[in-house]
Amino acid sequence: MPGHPVTRRLTWLAFATLLPIAASAEPQTGPGACQANHRLVITEARIGHEPGDVTGLPTAIADRLARRLETTGLQVVDIVPPTRSEGLSPAMDAFSRHAAPYFLRLAASDVGTQGRPSAFVLLPDQYQPRAGQLSATLDDGAQGARLGDWQFDLEPADGKPYSPEADAQAGAFWQSDWGEALDAGVERLAVEVLATLHCRPLVGRVLSTQARGSMIDLHVDLGREDGLRAGDRLTVIDPGMPADWLGVNLLTRPTLETTAGPVREPRSQGDARVTYLGQRDSTLRYTGRHAVESGDLVQVKPRRDRLKRLPN
Repeated sequence: MPGHPVTRRLTWLAFATLLPIAASAEPQTGPGACQANHRLVITEARIGHEPGDVTGLPTAIADRLARRLETTGLQVVDIVPPTRSEGLSPAMDAFSRHAAPYFLRLAASDVGTQGRPSAFVLLPDQYQPRAGQLSATLDDGAQGARLGDWQFDLEPADGKPYSPEADAQAGAFWQSDWGEALDAGVERLAVEVLATLHCRPLVGRVLSTQARGSMIDLHVDLGREDGLRAGDRLTVIDPGMPADWLGVNLLTRPTLETTAGPVREPRSQGDARVTYLGQRDSTLRYTGRHAVESGDLVQVKPRRDRLKRLPN
């Protein structure tokens, strides 16, 4: 897009009320605490050199992880092909296309076999133990920020090739020595993702607006399945520029360099309350005086019965 690099210095305190407080909060143990069922998009695992004796491994790793995350309430809205991009663009694209703020990128390496058959008839074939690494990054497409970057070494297992080749979608593979080692890595990753997203405030987008006299109804992409509740109040945020360009990284970064032309600073537009609660979308009543547009953000304001502050 045309334009020259622009650097805008933001006033951090002006946006302090827009930032998640989850980093300084801990979950309650009672009913109703932190009931946010965040949406995320997962990639199939990118494997540089796939093992020749296992089929369907990239998809199977993603499916295995998705099932674990979904049992805890997270919503895996799509599993997409692997991406080589290390930046935030795929996360912001997922937010724009799927209304899924979180984007989990998977990769695996050194998962092949090493060794050779024995040259002697009486000796067994010799293979190095099979191990490798499982890695992932977690990005927030709504705020243009990286939340996690992990790499786990897999426990060494029997390196003998599968004969015939194994189907990674089959249960028998995950019951093998190496399948169990890989599954343990998937479990460790699931724990880290859940710990990172736990109690983060719900973030969604305005889909459409409708004037109601001096008030405005906002149709948003959050609902009961996301953890939104009838008594929730939300902050309406003008992100400053379209989320599918650069994300709303202005909310988390004091400076921004871009070639997208003049940059408007994000700002709070005031509060809105839930008037209709649907399964995947809802209606909010906004009584502020600012112009609210499709694509603006809404963020659920923390409630005392959801979060409590850590002791000083």
